[in-house]
Amino acid sequence: MKNNKFKLFLSVLVFGGVLFTSCADLTVQNTNEPTTEAVFGDPANLTKLLRGGFYDWSTAVVTSYGTHPDLIADQITSTNNVRNFWDFAQEPRIRLANTTSYGGAASWRVFYGGFNSAITTANLFIANPDTPDDFLAQAYFLRGVARGYLGMFFDQGYLIDEDFDASTDTPEFVPYGQIIDGAIADLDQAISLAASTSATFSFNAMPNPAESWDSDEFQDVVNSFAARILAGEARTEAEAASTDWQAVLDYAEAGIGGPDALSSIGVFSNSNIGSSGEFANYYADWSNFIVSCGSSVSSCSGYLPTDVKVTHSMDPSYPTTYPTAQANGTTADLAPASSTDPRLDGYYVYTTNAGFLRSTRNPNLYSNYFSGRLWSGNDWWQETNDVILFTDTETDLLRAEAQVMLNQGLAAANTLNNSTAGTGTTTIGFTLYSETNNIVADATLSGGYNFTGTETKAQQQFALMREYAVEVAGLGGAGTNWAFMRRHDLLQEGTMTMFPVPGTQLEILGIDIYTFGGVENAGTAGTASGANSWTALAAKAGLAKARPAGDNTFTPNNAKIDASSINTLSAKGAKSN
Repeated sequence: MKNNKFKLFLSVLVFGGVLFTSCADLTVQNTNEPTTEAVFGDPANLTKLLRGGFYDWSTAVVTSYGTHPDLIADQITSTNNVRNFWDFAQEPRIRLANTTSYGGAASWRVFYGGFNSAITTANLFIANPDTPDDFLAQAYFLRGVARGYLGMFFDQGYLIDEDFDASTDTPEFVPYGQIIDGAIADLDQAISLAASTSATFSFNAMPNPAESWDSDEFQDVVNSFAARILAGEARTEAEAASTDWQAVLDYAEAGIGGPDALSSIGVFSNSNIGSSGEFANYYADWSNFIVSCGSSVSSCSGYLPTDVKVTHSMDPSYPTTYPTAQANGTTADLAPASSTDPRLDGYYVYTTNAGFLRSTRNPNLYSNYFSGRLWSGNDWWQETNDVILFTDTETDLLRAEAQVMLNQGLAAANTLNNSTAGTGTTTIGFTLYSETNNIVADATLSGGYNFTGTETKAQQQFALMREYAVEVAGLGGAGTNWAFMRRHDLLQEGTMTMFPVPGTQLEILGIDIYTFGGVENAGTAGTASGANSWTALAAKAGLAKARPAGDNTFTPNNAKIDASSINTLSAKGAKSN
């Protein structure tokens, strides 16, 4: 029976004629269609099939559509209609359609397809009694992270396991909490199996086969994702109060860079494959594209500029809404921010070039900054880059957040002081293009803040928000800031807090299409109330100050750029309109 179910699973979850596929914006797709005998008769084939599942999951995590969760989390901004960017950034928030004709819904279809496809592959291994324990551990990890992301991103989904029989069973949607419960159980099983096969264990199923991780490293990685996923379940601050924060803390302490980690790795990443996008961080590529350049970096503008939230997090006197009077067509002439945090001028580039922003659409969405830290010559496909999926900094922040939620203020202060907020630095694992080409002097700076343990809840939240916004964004895949902000009610009123099941699926299943978001629906399921919106957090924390009067003079970043290295947007299918 198990082998029959295995063969049925090879149909790859075709419900109502819809095939779950990997990210459409990537050039390479999983084409594995093995038989039971071919796979289990050759360990090399086992690895290839499993690698296909990790490809589906990881490329969904770093799809170029990772920009959309960042837009609604106020990480980046846009008035561009390409991919409906403007809809996701618009203020006041609008309700986002889930119809088959709405282009913006493609963002969540990519996530839904990639995660479900990965789950299908994992089930092939878990269903077969002949799967060796070392492969079984990796399969449980794959299913755990894929389920976890499905539960973090969507309001509901299928909880398909290895006993599902496609010929007789009917799948049913279950709420995100149940999906995440299943994810955590899978991750626990992965840790247990890896520990029991530690002498021979090797995790070598990531898309780039040149890299592998031993049992200790693998367990650190799995613990990290368990902490991220468990913390990421809550959609509101009220839900977060019911999160098992002690479990989050335990996982994080045993995660990458944690005090109970088994290995010394500081980052989980996999190197690019080739130089034409076979496996690369499309999310980082699109988020850090620069356009309209002259001869220096400061003459450029960001294709998706840094939102004022990020600037405000380092300079609380900086506006939370871009002033209309300073948005003058192609020019953005708000004076630069000022901060003792060296990352403001160290990571970000100030510019008066408004680029593709249009004041006729919404001048309040303007920005004067874009990220120089993660700029890669408009080409994240370079073989020297890695696809970063988890850093030791995020482990620190998860630990500190759990300590905050457990009312361990002194412990949280100590953790933050040793993190990037204080004196710590992020482990990148390779030299960023921006450093090599002198766009930034140092891509691993410390914030230099000091915490005493007497901070208020608002001050703690502001510090964590800043570190997620400045350090984690772009270095952990899609949705990290969105998930953090929603569980503290920091999203603006009317912001979508989770994605609906794609309308393409709902139509085929004969289920009414639904969606979330819009200020008129604030406080309803799937839509942020704005009760603790980041726009008022600095005032609550006693950090807001009057912005000092002054002119618009600034010291530009005069790092020279090679204009020939800036790919045209049309080369990657992007444009302005």
